[in-house]
Amino acid sequence: MSQVLSVNGLTFRHSSKKRWLKKPEVFSLGPIDMQVIKGETIAIIGQNRSGKSLLAKMLAGAVEPDEGQIQLQEERYWSVKHRVARKKADITGIRMIFQHNSESINPGIPVGQILDEPLRLNSTLSESERKTLIGDTLVKVGLLREHIYFYRHMLSDGQQQRVSLAKAILPNPKVLIADEPFAALDPTIRSQTVNLILKLQKEMGLAFIFISHNLGIVRHIADRVIVMDKGQIIESGKTETIFRWPQHEMTKKLVLSYQSLIPQQTLRDPE
Repeated sequence: MSQVLSVNGLTFRHSSKKRWLKKPEVFSLGPIDMQVIKGETIAIIGQNRSGKSLLAKMLAGAVEPDEGQIQLQEERYWSVKHRVARKKADITGIRMIFQHNSESINPGIPVGQILDEPLRLNSTLSESERKTLIGDTLVKVGLLREHIYFYRHMLSDGQQQRVSLAKAILPNPKVLIADEPFAALDPTIRSQTVNLILKLQKEMGLAFIFISHNLGIVRHIADRVIVMDKGQIIESGKTETIFRWPQHEMTKKLVLSYQSLIPQQTLRDPE
């Protein structure tokens, strides 16, 4: 097993402005330490405002931490101490899938142009090479090469999800990060998307980090689970260990809430 991502002492501090008759809100996250192995799936769970989405954004480079270091394989991806500039290889090494696919797809630009942009900016491929790669990637996520000519309004929710996935894997990343990627999908499309991600993960050796409130999916696909509360990692371990023998009170609360819903699940839904 090879380690692809290492996080050490990652910290974020935020203070909102004081409002009338209210004290300023202060939210701090970390310090966070975690390691990610090639090909594994890690789920980050917790209640609202636990800091899990913020952690995902910091790992993806969308939010700058105040302290700590993120290392992608042997390359330092981010370090506050040294203010290391991220290289193109580092930027494309970690990619993010968003919850609302329609918001990440420009309605006035065809799919082919949307997928071409990250390649044009972050690779030395020629136009014909990029077009071939885009077509191959669309097929890989279960679409047709002809979908390069489609606009957002011509795509179903499931197809939009696949376009977002294609955009994420095009630069051949090492780590995929997703914040509630299945929440807006109906059960059938959700099942298809879960299976597709597992297939791509196996084929490409991707590490997958995802944020979810759906503990059914977490138990179905995650190798390890990280539980967060108030900006801290309060418990982590192998998925079955967390579900069978939760230690922290918050983890027990989350697991019991999931178990109370099990009889309502359908056989077709992996939840």
